[in-house]
Amino acid sequence: MSGFAVTRWWLVRHAPVNNPDGVIYGRTDLPAIFEDDGLLKRVSAALPDDAIRVASNLARSIDTLKRLSLVQRDQLDIKVIPALAEQDFGVWEGQRWADIPAEQARMFWDDYASSVPPGGESFNQLAGRVGEAFHALTTEYAGRNIVAVLHGGSIRAILASILGTPPAASLSFDVAPLAITRVDYLDAPDNPGWRIGSVNLVV
Repeated sequence: MSGFAVTRWWLVRHAPVNNPDGVIYGRTDLPAIFEDDGLLKRVSAALPDDAIRVASNLARSIDTLKRLSLVQRDQLDIKVIPALAEQDFGVWEGQRWADIPAEQARMFWDDYASSVPPGGESFNQLAGRVGEAFHALTTEYAGRNIVAVLHGGSIRAILASILGTPPAASLSFDVAPLAITRVDYLDAPDNPGWRIGSVNLVV
């Protein structure tokens, strides 16, 4: 299979966050914590050296990408893409689920993909903005390796877009901190399209 561009994405969820109070965070900029140097080194070793490097505008995404690149001893040029950020939970940000009025919480979980937290966005809305940014980057960097340190919601949204399924279907994917999801776009004239190599790979 040669003679056409293959764009390879390496989607990595950011490192775990420091959230001792168990609050709701999406756009809240909680810091990542880096306690497992061995895992960081293994993830770093699994990533290509010649990649475009992408992060959302949230610190846990940027700092994880920086940490992985420092392990690689590589000069880092990060492309920060705000549209790839995690879901915005509006006025619920920074609160615990136990603090949300029970009726609001029940309605939210009954239809997670479509429900909009007060002042925030639904998962369907997240999927729309993330999918648009993802496909734009795929076109811009056709034929390249792209390492993107993102969020659980963002990676699920990308999978839904690739599979052509409603965003709600992707909520069944487990996306662990520092796990790798590998997807390729083959720009082949006879059979163009996406190939999924792995989801939630923990190295």
